Amino acid sequence: MADFTNLANKSHVAQVIFSGLPVAGGTVYIDNVYFYKDAVLPNAPIAAAPNPTHAAANVISMFSNVYTNVTVDTWRTSWSSATLEDIQIQGNDTKKYSALDFVGVETVANQMNLTNMTHMHLDIWTPNMTTFRVKLVDFGADGAFAGGDDTDHELVFSNPAQSQWISLNIPLADFTNLANKSHVAQVIFSGLPVAGGTVYIDNVYFYKDAVLPNAPIAAAPNPTHAAANVISMFSNVYTNVTVDTWH
Repeated sequence: MADFTNLANKSHVAQVIFSGLPVAGGTVYIDNVYFYKDAVLPNAPIAAAPNPTHAAANVISMFSNVYTNVTVDTWRTSWSSATLEDIQIQGNDTKKYSALDFVGVETVANQMNLTNMTHMHLDIWTPNMTTFRVKLVDFGADGAFAGGDDTDHELVFSNPAQSQWISLNIPLADFTNLANKSHVAQVIFSGLPVAGGTVYIDNVYFYKDAVLPNAPIAAAPNPTHAAANVISMFSNVYTNVTVDTWH
C-alpha cells in the first residue's frame, strides 16, 4: 500500500480504477481482488525442533535429547559476545542465544574425532538473523590451540528463513580448509545483525551416512495380480512360460 504514495488517507477508499493500453482495446481477466496485512511472525518458537532420525550408531552428538551427548566444556566461552539461556520448548532442551555477535562452544577436554563422519546437523530458529555462520576448529595432533597445526573453516548461510525451524545438514567436505577432523575442539556460531541476532539451536550432532548393503537381505514382495490375468516369465507365485535362456 505504501507504493500508492499520493493516497494520503486510506480510511475511506471508495473507488478502484483499472486502465491500460491499447486504448479501448485491452482485455483483462481479474479475480481475487482484496487487501491484506502481513501475518505477525512470532519472536520465539512455540513448537520444539523436529526429532532427528539418524541411527544413534552413526552419530556423534553434542546436544540433543534423542542421543547420548559427548561432554561439552562450555556452550558459551568467556571470549564470546552473546547471551546464552538454556530453555525448554514443549519439554525439549534448547539453547537460546541473544545479542549474538559470536559464541564459542568448546570440547577442548574431550576433542571430537569426526574422521568417519560425513555431515554436521543442527536445527536453528531465528526471528531476525539475516546471516548465520558456523565455524569448526580442529586443534591438530598436538591437541592445543594455536599449536601450529590448527585448521578451521567457516560457512555462511545467507537469508535463513525466519520464524521457523530450519534443519541444516552440512557436508563436512564443505569445510574445505578443515584439513584435519580428528581433534575438533571448537564450534563457533556468529551472524548478522552484529550483536543483535537471536537464534534458538537444537540437535547439534555429526553423522555418517548409513552403509547401504550390496545385496538384498529380504525377498522381493509377492505380486498380487490374479493368475488369470498374467503371463509370467519368472515368479514363484505363478506358472511361468518356457524361457529358452536368461542369458
